[in-house]
Amino acid sequence: MKGMLKMSALDWLVILAYLAVMLYIGYHSMKTVKTDEDFVLAGRNVGNIYIILSLFASFTGLSGLFGTPQYVYEYGIAGWWWWATFPIGVFIMGMTMAKLLRRRMHVTLPDVVDVNHSSKAVRVAASLVTVWNYLAWTAGQVAGIVLVITTFTDLNGTAAVIVAYIIIVLFTLLGGFRAVVYTDSLQAVLFLVVLGLVIPAVLLLHYDVPEALAQTTSIDGFYKLFGSVPAGTMITWWLLAPAGFIDNMALQRVFAAKDEKSAKGNITAAFLLMIIFGLILMFIGIMARFILPAGSDPASAMLNLSQLVLPKGMLGLLVAAFAGVAVSTASSTLLVCSSTLEQDVYSVLRNTGKEKPASSLLVNRLFVVLVGLIALVLALKVPSVTQILMYGYSVYVPGLLLPVIAGSFHWKLSDRAMLLTIVSGVLTAVILILMGEPFPGSLGGLVVSAIPFCIGLWNGRQRAEVH
Repeated sequence: MKGMLKMSALDWLVILAYLAVMLYIGYHSMKTVKTDEDFVLAGRNVGNIYIILSLFASFTGLSGLFGTPQYVYEYGIAGWWWWATFPIGVFIMGMTMAKLLRRRMHVTLPDVVDVNHSSKAVRVAASLVTVWNYLAWTAGQVAGIVLVITTFTDLNGTAAVIVAYIIIVLFTLLGGFRAVVYTDSLQAVLFLVVLGLVIPAVLLLHYDVPEALAQTTSIDGFYKLFGSVPAGTMITWWLLAPAGFIDNMALQRVFAAKDEKSAKGNITAAFLLMIIFGLILMFIGIMARFILPAGSDPASAMLNLSQLVLPKGMLGLLVAAFAGVAVSTASSTLLVCSSTLEQDVYSVLRNTGKEKPASSLLVNRLFVVLVGLIALVLALKVPSVTQILMYGYSVYVPGLLLPVIAGSFHWKLSDRAMLLTIVSGVLTAVILILMGEPFPGSLGGLVVSAIPFCIGLWNGRQRAEVH
């Protein structure tokens, strides 16, 4: 039971209590789920504060919590861009499209892409790209939970993955989006307290911060804004900005907002919270480089530093929150996948648009189980949280960035041009990834997808002028 000794009995008591609260929230939320819209969007009546905190918690995820200190530890303050680029994209979306998209009462991202199209192929293609991205995101959260479990217990990786899968799927099936929003809010408060206040306070009071700054300053490029991050890696990180611009989890919360004004305001507030918290994570990464032994694994910097500095009970609360944010984030992405598959693939191909709500709800839940199983397998094959995430984004951005922009602003393209835009971007990205990315897959795919897109846009304007 060596792993178990890493935490006290009080820590384990806190974890069990926390998980019980999460399950209660899921069970309580289940009573409000009557239709597929209740399951996916909580009936579009979620309060603003819950949306803001949910946005913050979902975007944070374990890839942000672990990845940001990891990259700051490894590259210096330039590692912060891993955290910041995605929220920047979300913020731009909120400023330009949130009100418009909420007004249209969309449910899924393919709704936006397909607004000017009647082609099943376009809708299904957009849906499959969306599902792949959020399947990868779900797998990344599973991998993150595995890292937490194996760090603090004696469970092996395979057993940890199965435990993570059961928890995530059960929670999602119980409460749907409402449960996700409520637990996201709880996670957000915990992270703001433990990571935003307690850990920084402990570091400031018990460690020599000026000496830490002096020692890290001696590391070449540590305090350069773009530092020693490889150019290809930095380009890939900045392509997370357009990924944030079309992020379906953000759009899901825009669709679920009470009104258009709330949709825009919630995005702005969540963005500011993300930036402030990101600076705190950067500070934690700097101190990890100073405190942890030389040669420590950068990927475990957050967990190792937390274990070292937090008092009994508080560590258990943080570990529970780590697992909780992964569960709620994975639940969000599972809901994106299930609603997209049900509404934009299953219903479209089977022409079941007029199907009874109860049946749609059942199909949604079946897809939750299926996608969760696929995510479990992917997490076993690719255990790196950030690597899995990038596999998703590298296909998502070139496949859907331009189509979403076109749908949002009603730019006219033929069905063929839109389909070619999606397919060419995805195939180019996949080929570059399989080649080991001699050129960033997401950027290469985006450049290639722009060719049929621009041609189609030009032809559409020419036809409009003729008529």
